[in-house]
Amino acid sequence: MTKISLSLLMTAKLRTLPLYLLLICFFATGCKKTDSPPKPTTTIAINPSSLNVVKNPIYSYRLEATVSNGSGSEQITWSSENTRIATVTANGLVSCLAAGQTNIVATLTDGKTFAKCKVTITDENDYKYRLILKDKGTSAYSINKPSEFLSARAIERRRKRNIPIDGTDLPISPDYIKAIKQVGGVIVAQSKWLNTVSVNTSDQFLVDKYKALPFVKDVILVWEGPRLSTPPAKYNDIPQPGSNQTANTPLDYGAATANISTSNGQVLHNKGFKGAGIDIAVIDAGFINLKTNPAFNNISIKGAKSFVYESPDPYAIDNHGVWVTSCMAVNKPGTYVGTAPEANYWLFHTEDASTEYPIEEDYWVNAIEYADSVGVDIVNSSLTYTNGYYLTEARYKFEDMDGKTAMATRAANVAFNKGIFIVCCAGNEQQWVGTPADSPDVLTVGAVNYTGIIVPISSFGITVDGRVKPDIVAVGIGAGVINPMGVSEERMGTSYSSPIMCGLAACLWQAYPKLTNRDLLVVLRKSANKYNNPVMPYGYGLADMQKAMDFAKTISDAK
Repeated sequence: MTKISLSLLMTAKLRTLPLYLLLICFFATGCKKTDSPPKPTTTIAINPSSLNVVKNPIYSYRLEATVSNGSGSEQITWSSENTRIATVTANGLVSCLAAGQTNIVATLTDGKTFAKCKVTITDENDYKYRLILKDKGTSAYSINKPSEFLSARAIERRRKRNIPIDGTDLPISPDYIKAIKQVGGVIVAQSKWLNTVSVNTSDQFLVDKYKALPFVKDVILVWEGPRLSTPPAKYNDIPQPGSNQTANTPLDYGAATANISTSNGQVLHNKGFKGAGIDIAVIDAGFINLKTNPAFNNISIKGAKSFVYESPDPYAIDNHGVWVTSCMAVNKPGTYVGTAPEANYWLFHTEDASTEYPIEEDYWVNAIEYADSVGVDIVNSSLTYTNGYYLTEARYKFEDMDGKTAMATRAANVAFNKGIFIVCCAGNEQQWVGTPADSPDVLTVGAVNYTGIIVPISSFGITVDGRVKPDIVAVGIGAGVINPMGVSEERMGTSYSSPIMCGLAACLWQAYPKLTNRDLLVVLRKSANKYNNPVMPYGYGLADMQKAMDFAKTISDAK
């Protein structure tokens, strides 16, 4: 019998079975049934998937998240991988805070399903930071060799007033300056008195590196604004010797007559005291074309300098300094004569008129330190700072005006201790005076008309520590000035009261050189018509130069 394999036999038998029995057999032998289709995966997508924007913290960009194959009940959580660069709200609104790149993430409730939007931020702004130092380190100079860092006039002022040269006169350590430069940015201001260095940078995150320097106590943002396309050009100053002496007595003051006569200033001039030998620094907002202005062609300008990083030419911008300086310096008998026509002038630009940031105080401090180093006797500041800064956290409050807190005030106090006399406008806010006008060592001047009536805008008030401000008043409405075209006009503001009185103070000091700057401060206050009964908003009132001369003579004779 022919042998047939078992497998073949079984196959043959199966072929003879009915179809339904075959199916039964198939399932009975353990064959699996087909699975149901898999459930679609839940996904999330962000629209747009990327952002390429210029930094703008004010404007928000909306992101939309779309969930696919979900139940419809999913919750979306928004987050940023770097909140210093960009933040996002619970509704998907993105704020772009700093240059850099980060991801905005949309995550579902399960914590596993997410999508990312790449955010790339560019920044067209620069930033200025004030580095507050713990100390100023080891100076490259010695107080035993002051001629290496102070002018002969500055040294003589200290000698004459018995003021010691000390550590505050020494510049900041060159090692500190080198370390700051190595971090990056450009140093735009520094104060040896207050131990600060101000730096301009395009990189906000250099703050971390500045703070990491072992000699840095704190870092504060003091400015932000459009980046310059090219570095600022150099400015080379050329002094103007001038020939400002005049023998005309009595003088024909022309358009400046009310400026002088309201404070009885002509009595000084009639005795030949017109500011000769006194160096006055004008710290202001710029002196546009002053050197080519015919009204100023015979005044003595020892130097001009801009401390504003973006505007290196002090003669290239702003009318304000022209109006202010004219109140003192112009010497055109019959047309216009200022209150100190024979004084010498230094013109310092510190105000960035296009913005209002605390960096202007850094520049102001830089300027008054420079004024000290070149031997200036008197400083006029027709600038004050109160609550107008763009950075809300930097705005001063009334409580800050205690004569020792604000940056410019602290520098003014040091300058006064170096023997400098400082005159400052009260301000035009009709509120408490700002810095540096709040200093107890600053002669703060409010504004009146030529009849002695207060100008409505003139700021005033008792300081938080109980002092009268303004100290005195002078003409500030209908004040005669010379404009950038060389033509006389009238203006209103304490900005003009201050230089009118500053020039007269210079003449008084010329007449009585034995007076200290503190003596001069006392004399001018006592000469005012409300000294025995100060009243707001006049302070001690309208100064009288004849009375001032009488008081000054008494003090001088006793020395």
